[in-house]
Amino acid sequence: MLKLNRFYKNIGIYFLSNFSTKILQLLFIPLYSIFIKPDDFGYYSLILSMLSLSIPILYQSIWEGVLRYSIERENQEYKVISTAALYCIGITLIYGLCFLIINLYFDIDYSPYILIMGISQMLITFYLFSARALKENKVYALSTVVQSIVITSLSIYLIAYLRLGILALFITYIAGNIIGILILEWKLKVLCRISRANFQFSLLAPIIKYSLPLSFNAASWWLITSFNNFVITYRISIYENGIYSMANKFGSILTLVTSVVSLAWIEESFRIHGSKNSDKYFNKVLDVLIRLVFGTVAILIPITNIFYQFSVSDLYSSGVTLIPIIYLSAAFSSLAAHLASGFLARKESELVLKTTIIGGIVSAVGGLIMVKYFGVMGVVTTSLIGFILMFVIRIPILKKRMDLKVNASSLFISTSICLLVSVISNYFVGSLINQIIILIATFIATLIYNYKVIKLIFSSR
Repeated sequence: MLKLNRFYKNIGIYFLSNFSTKILQLLFIPLYSIFIKPDDFGYYSLILSMLSLSIPILYQSIWEGVLRYSIERENQEYKVISTAALYCIGITLIYGLCFLIINLYFDIDYSPYILIMGISQMLITFYLFSARALKENKVYALSTVVQSIVITSLSIYLIAYLRLGILALFITYIAGNIIGILILEWKLKVLCRISRANFQFSLLAPIIKYSLPLSFNAASWWLITSFNNFVITYRISIYENGIYSMANKFGSILTLVTSVVSLAWIEESFRIHGSKNSDKYFNKVLDVLIRLVFGTVAILIPITNIFYQFSVSDLYSSGVTLIPIIYLSAAFSSLAAHLASGFLARKESELVLKTTIIGGIVSAVGGLIMVKYFGVMGVVTTSLIGFILMFVIRIPILKKRMDLKVNASSLFISTSICLLVSVISNYFVGSLINQIIILIATFIATLIYNYKVIKLIFSSR
């Protein structure tokens, strides 16, 4: 019998921590849509997109290696963390100097905030991975919950009361990261343990070797997820990018489900690799993921249509038609990520990179072509195709390394339900009564179809 208790326990912890942050994406949408102009929101989203590309590349996603080698080298976690931390400090000095030189020539709007955002994002990411490496998942959860409280309070005050507009977005982003960093340092004492004596070049080399392909993988992933911001901005307008970015906020809500499973599973995959029944375990989690993620997508579609009617400004209302495609992209993204964990457990991070590049190129090139004919809808559709392609390509490659079994019937039924709900919901868009009926019917159908999975999760807590 598979021992799923530890996995489901970690899902519970990560759910609590991610719920507080992801639910803010939903709660802040009315605030953003009322007080932030689409042009400003488009520019801010463009900055976030640039950071999501530059930070992993500049730091070679070294935090991924920290997690992997801390689990592998038990009782040497702080040596791994200290080695990587000292390396990051050196990279940060170079990064800061280069940014200041670039700003002298290009005079970037809000440049001081962007510089601090980048550094704080690197730090919070490093600390969060360190918490997981040290098996301090409760500390991880605590930091994200407190971070969410700070962001909520500041956002309401700076956006709604002081009316600072886009400046409020930069300030809350930085403040939230700093609070999270302080809490994690208070609990983990990472700084106190960093010393030159703990730095080991012989350890740094394999960490970077493992992480480097993942940094390029992040860049390839960026082509599918964030390159859209550039295509829409420069091929249509920054105003339309603001509308797309607002719609994309709903896609990030879906990651409440996908990220908690991924966070819990990636640790589990490292720990069980090579053990008896590990392949069976992997397949079981994949089946659970398919049912949970697509079930959530089906329910979220009518909920989003209802939410848009009451909580989103008319300036952003046209984005509602994009959301079903965005949800499906997030769903296939999570499946592709689960298959990637099979490569990462075998330290074959280069295969993750290769398969991601293919999906990224198809998405980016397709977006540049399709935007001319179908506008924003063409861009988001090619992103979906990129994620599906990435998922499909990884299946035969991983099958050569393990007894992989993808429940094709479950995937087909789950996807079909989502597509059906999407068509019906879009047909009745703007009708509150019909959306409520669709929501109730979808919820009941999803509950019945996934009853065994839901029962298994709650019985394992």
